[in-house]
Amino acid sequence: MFQRFLSICIDEFPETLDYTGRDENGNSTTTVLHRQMMYVPEDDDDSIDTLGCMNYTLHKADCDQTLHSCVQLVDEHLGAKYRRASRTMYGNRLPWKANKLAEMKSAGLIYVCYWGNDVQGVRALGAFVSFMYTEETGLVEGDAAHEVSVPVIYLYEVHVACAHRGRRLGRRLLTNSLCEGVARRVRRMCDDFFGVALTVFGDNTRARRLYESLEFQRAPGSPVPIAAPPPRVTRRGHGARALVARDPLYYVYCLHLA
Repeated sequence: MFQRFLSICIDEFPETLDYTGRDENGNSTTTVLHRQMMYVPEDDDDSIDTLGCMNYTLHKADCDQTLHSCVQLVDEHLGAKYRRASRTMYGNRLPWKANKLAEMKSAGLIYVCYWGNDVQGVRALGAFVSFMYTEETGLVEGDAAHEVSVPVIYLYEVHVACAHRGRRLGRRLLTNSLCEGVARRVRRMCDDFFGVALTVFGDNTRARRLYESLEFQRAPGSPVPIAAPPPRVTRRGHGARALVARDPLYYVYCLHLA
């Protein structure tokens, strides 16, 4: 199944991402980002490069450089959140980047990266998305207790570098390539395939708005808002204070494909 899934991903993600803008003189310019794909094999015996998608075990040095660039892009957007939450998320005192890099080498993960050049003409990572085909609980309606396991595509990361933001590249990768492309084809192959799932920081309102605009919904087994007293306004406040809802560390969202 993994090789079939990988082949679908190669088919559905475009070899280039491009958009048109204007330079400082008002002239029209076209920016083109070029695709690089790699995967972390599930089996140590899997030593084949599949259709131009690099196998991590065969190209460890090159892939580690790519993962380092991916972590830097994550840091650009979410570094402060990971620094605050790392000990809770990973259960250790290691720097969050060390934990994230270890997580990024999880067996079965597929990376689709798009590279361009920075203002100095140096090759730079413009965007990337990572995900895996797996099974998850807590997604089916009524399964708040996490008792029902279903096949899904679990989205780990989607990031676009600041230099390329505002061009709807992340939306294109999620909607056109992953959800309407890869996931729909997998759904046609597997009757019990559920859809796409992901985890998002509870206070990452920008990302949550994006997922909700793409019809993702909070999963039945997701953490829920936490009831907590509001902060004190004065030292001499009187009377009962109403509880307020605070976001948990993260939410789980899912897109069910019927």
